Amino acid sequence: MTSRLLAYRPELEMPPPGGSRASALLQQDGLVLAARLLEVAGPRQFDAFLSQMLAGNTWQRPLRQLLGVLIAPLLPLHGSGQQRAARIFGLELEGLSPEDREFALARHVVDLIAAVAAALAQSSGSLQAPGEQVETALLQVARKLAPGLLGQLAARGQKSLQQGRWRREGGHLVVLDC
Repeated sequence: MTSRLLAYRPELEMPPPGGSRASALLQQDGLVLAARLLEVAGPRQFDAFLSQMLAGNTWQRPLRQLLGVLIAPLLPLHGSGQQRAARIFGLELEGLSPEDREFALARHVVDLIAAVAAALAQSSGSLQAPGEQVETALLQVARKLAPGLLGQLAARGQKSLQQGRWRREGGHLVVLDC
């Protein structure tokens, strides 16, 4: 044999201990949750799905309310809801079978919910109201995962900007609670 073959030592890509197992479990949980999301047919079932997915989360109620307004109208994830959901997540689904399209969208929805919950867990020391914290976290996550939601979130923000408290001091307006 040649010396090159004897000197060959392939590098094995071994995952770091502990970390990859947890991420593999999270990925498997994500697949299971996506499969459960495919069974959701309406807003009430979506609310129950969110309750189960976000159990024990401090921001469960405002997050369920906001996602119920933004995501629940897309369910079930076939037909016209599928096209709107694909636009929200910026996905091209043309080469996939109908079942694969639905599952890909369900995985993106689950990933979005999990990312928002993780962002909320990281911002636990914020002084914002829970509803505002949820909107801020969803806005940050939507920039990466669901760019199509940005327009809907901006429209929600403009509605809330029309309400508020202010007072006039001389030639200036002082905005309160911002």
